[in-house]
Amino acid sequence: MAITPIGSNNNFSMQSSASENLELLKKQRKDLEEQQKTLNSSELQNKIDSLNKRISNLEKRVSKPSGEEECQTCKNRKYKDGSDDPGVSFKSASKISKGNAASVVRRHENEHVVRERAKAGREGKEVVSQNVTIKNAICPECGKSYVAGGETVTVTKEKPENKFKVGMEDPTQNTGLFLNSSI
Repeated sequence: MAITPIGSNNNFSMQSSASENLELLKKQRKDLEEQQKTLNSSELQNKIDSLNKRISNLEKRVSKPSGEEECQTCKNRKYKDGSDDPGVSFKSASKISKGNAASVVRRHENEHVVRERAKAGREGKEVVSQNVTIKNAICPECGKSYVAGGETVTVTKEKPENKFKVGMEDPTQNTGLFLNSSI
């Protein structure tokens, strides 16, 4: 499938690509229906039903003229933080425009990164790894991709005790370091 550059207004290439995909899906459905005539299985029926949904969504997308309003599902989409961290944004559901969703979700997940690092420092732990995943999904109504949320995973461990300084003087104290003598 051709990828249109960001900022391009070439809707024709996206329309033809969606049309090509639509034809491929219809061919796949036809092949599965032929297989089902000989093998009447529920697995085949599930695949056919799934293809029918995808075909329906693509047909809506191909038939929509450019500039048409977004679907109701996309229009009413809201984002809410599901973590138990009380100090981050989006504790109550909020609407984000489709164009800003990726950067807003990324910024929100970065709040989790910063707070988890600070928490590890307070607890005397060190951060082993942190991973942020931005999740995407396909709208069931219009078939368009959207940012579905994000997830931050932080792994910490106890800081190891320095075993080489056991029984030694505290290096932060400066007593007894210098000796003034004359010979």
